[in-house]
Amino acid sequence: MRFVALALAVVLQACAGPGTEQHIAPLYTHISTPGGGEEYEALAGAVIARRHNLGQPLDSWGLRPFFIHYRNKEERSRTEFLYPFGRVVRGGGEFKWWILPLADYRRETTPEGRKWSFLALPGVYVARLPDGRHVQAWFPIGGHVEELLSFDRLDFVLWPLWMRSERQGLVTYHFPFPFLSYSEGANGGGWRVWPLAGHTWMDDRYDRWFVLWPFFTRNRENLKASPEFHQTQWALFPLWGEVQQGTYRSTTVLWPFFGYARDSATGFWSWDGPWPLVRVQRPGNTSFRTAPEHQGSRERTRFWPFYSQYRGDGLDSRWYPWPLVNERWEQYRGKQRHALTFVPFWSSWEETHDDGTEVEFEKLWPLQQYYRRNDTEELLFPALSPFWRWPELDEHYSWLYEIYNGKIGPDTAHERGFLGLWRRTKDLDEERVYVSGLYSRRIYSERGKRVTEHSALFGLLRWRADENLTMLRPAFPGPGWPIERVPNSIAPATGEGSPVEEPSTIGAAQEGLDS
Repeated sequence: MRFVALALAVVLQACAGPGTEQHIAPLYTHISTPGGGEEYEALAGAVIARRHNLGQPLDSWGLRPFFIHYRNKEERSRTEFLYPFGRVVRGGGEFKWWILPLADYRRETTPEGRKWSFLALPGVYVARLPDGRHVQAWFPIGGHVEELLSFDRLDFVLWPLWMRSERQGLVTYHFPFPFLSYSEGANGGGWRVWPLAGHTWMDDRYDRWFVLWPFFTRNRENLKASPEFHQTQWALFPLWGEVQQGTYRSTTVLWPFFGYARDSATGFWSWDGPWPLVRVQRPGNTSFRTAPEHQGSRERTRFWPFYSQYRGDGLDSRWYPWPLVNERWEQYRGKQRHALTFVPFWSSWEETHDDGTEVEFEKLWPLQQYYRRNDTEELLFPALSPFWRWPELDEHYSWLYEIYNGKIGPDTAHERGFLGLWRRTKDLDEERVYVSGLYSRRIYSERGKRVTEHSALFGLLRWRADENLTMLRPAFPGPGWPIERVPNSIAPATGEGSPVEEPSTIGAAQEGLDS
């Protein structure tokens, strides 16, 4: 019994205590993270938990690939499950969840009151409006809904036998839909005996006729504008169709194969023939166009599938040939982007923001993915996801196959190897390297001096190397370093004299891939 007690005392003395690191991946890992946080990981990364600041609640935790829960500083949270199909969002007076495409639930508190809605396939919709009214629909049996899709109100019984809809002051009765309908309103009305004939109108918007739909249609649109901007269109489908608006004219022959449009006032012209193989459009000599088909200086050239170009609305996009190679220049929302894609193997883009931010992305599928924002780089190898940059998808699934995943900044580094067996973390305070069970190294500064500590064989052998060699107490299963990092006593503000001056692992890996 004395021998057992002595052996137990030795084992307990050698165990890593609370608040210290353990790294026995792929079974379990608990380590310090750059910036003063900590991370838990088990079963090769299937179980994760992270906090950015010690002593604070967890910022994220989950069981991948089934779900991950995130919490931010504003006490808002989201849970992603079976990503990208499911999500739960809470906070800011809102609660909503959905699992696409099966169900969607939303609840929100507004100054007008509390409202909620639930939509599910194959046709269930239940909602409460802010004023306390309830609406519901059980498709196709019957229902009454408001402010759904493009309708202000919609009622139906045994759809399509009877339906009543309201939209922008126009009430329409269908019996049954879409064959017979009658519309009435303060500023419009209409009727339809489909496909024989129909007529609908709104005084300040449109006037539309059809006979033997779709063979003959005649419409007048944009009636709220001054007469020179009214649009008239008619068609004898599919033989001939015309559109006229001011000086703009458009003619279609054997729709949709041949078409020609022109504007004598601006010089705009467009040719389709045969569609979709050939299309040429030139914007003319002004940036304002009267017809909605060519507002702005839009230019198109298409000889499908060999070459196509679109230029307009801040975009210049070229395909050669479609859909394999695309090069595009974009300017919008305070940034400029140049992108190049070779489907499915290569995608890259560079962004320059008006505030000076620079962003770069490259993906060589399925080998590697590289992302840089200013001086911070990220590298994933291999990159098996066929999609381009999608960080949320990588968070849920890349741990299953990644050999290397690293994020390197000017002052921090967080790198992870296959199944978490190898790790490296670094900030201005410390650098730590881990090889599961076998070895770990810790570098920090103490009273202005560089200190290096080592741990081997599951923490049973530990020593410090500074001016002298000092053995440390065992800390099974190791490495046993404290979770809380030692503040850098050399230069905590600028990082000068930082204990780590090694080259970027990502930079080295990138150079190797480039060569």
